[in-house]
Amino acid sequence: MKSALFQALVRRLKPYASGLFPDPPGKPPYPGERFTVTTRAWGHHSQGNYVMAYIPDRDVPDRPSVVIYLHGFAFGNPYFYDAHMQHLASQGSYVFFVDYQADHYPDTQSPQPPGDDWNSIAQFAAAAVESFRTSGPDMIRQADQAVQAAMRAVLPQPDACDIHLFGHSVGGLFALSWPYYNGAGAIRGIVAADPIPATASLPAWLQPAARDAARSLPDLPFLNDPVKASDTGQGLADIPTAILIGNSDLFVKVSDWQKLWPNLATDQKQIYISQTDTYYGIYRCDDQRDLIAYHNQSVTNTLLYGPEDLQLLIGGAGLENDLRWRFVWAATDAMLAGVPADQLRFAMGRWSNGKAVNPIQAWPGP
Repeated sequence: MKSALFQALVRRLKPYASGLFPDPPGKPPYPGERFTVTTRAWGHHSQGNYVMAYIPDRDVPDRPSVVIYLHGFAFGNPYFYDAHMQHLASQGSYVFFVDYQADHYPDTQSPQPPGDDWNSIAQFAAAAVESFRTSGPDMIRQADQAVQAAMRAVLPQPDACDIHLFGHSVGGLFALSWPYYNGAGAIRGIVAADPIPATASLPAWLQPAARDAARSLPDLPFLNDPVKASDTGQGLADIPTAILIGNSDLFVKVSDWQKLWPNLATDQKQIYISQTDTYYGIYRCDDQRDLIAYHNQSVTNTLLYGPEDLQLLIGGAGLENDLRWRFVWAATDAMLAGVPADQLRFAMGRWSNGKAVNPIQAWPGP
């Protein structure tokens, strides 16, 4: 953990040594962001059927583009992904965020931050424990029912849509498993960001929560009736699929998905691997400027503002940076534009001193 004194020293040196302490690329222009966005919500977080819709202010096209957005484990507050969903809706897509876990986030009509660090941590911990009370298959089926009801409230012809799925972590696994449980229907593509391979694959920090849940719920449906990509991948039915993984992800490894590759029943699929870039790889000298390809590289609003080491314990901070804009957002934008999932290209930009940001790697290669 870096000391406050070291951080202060770096801030003082940066103006005189810009080549040593460069800034990462800024946010790229998005000329397609031309619609204002409103939000509406239905259902209840406590019942695992809460849906928030991001609705662009536009005439509904004959065949609208819909994004079903599936959050990571216990990240059921849409605030954590709000910047990405605002981006998608402002370009004309109808985005439906569904909290498929029973938790205690507030049933608001617009994204609201969870409060101070302690309140945020308490809500997150409660959501983690409550989640073990429902099986993954039941979550996915109920999420589909909740989204379908919301689509009927927003769209005049909900059966005439092009549907895309985006999911992060457990939500990434659920996106890949959605066709298996709910049918392929009009799904045109899937982007899964740092997806875990099975709901029974818990990171170390979740083990205490599982033990707490076991005291009151010995059968633990979430773990004992698991969703496994090794089974559900057969439901992909040639749906274009892109899997995004960070090379510094502590919970998900590329090798996990390489082993599962034959189980994903689509010919149009690819793994894309983002690369951590911390000032030439010498050392981290400014937490807000490092590009860390960690588990939460798709989260755009932070869960807590504690030290970086604490943030990494839950997969990293939530903020907007180059790995969001030019990797996660770029992949989702490409999917919506109809770019083949196995042909995505990423222009990661340059640091302020001219050095190129570490490029995205693809497996299998082009």
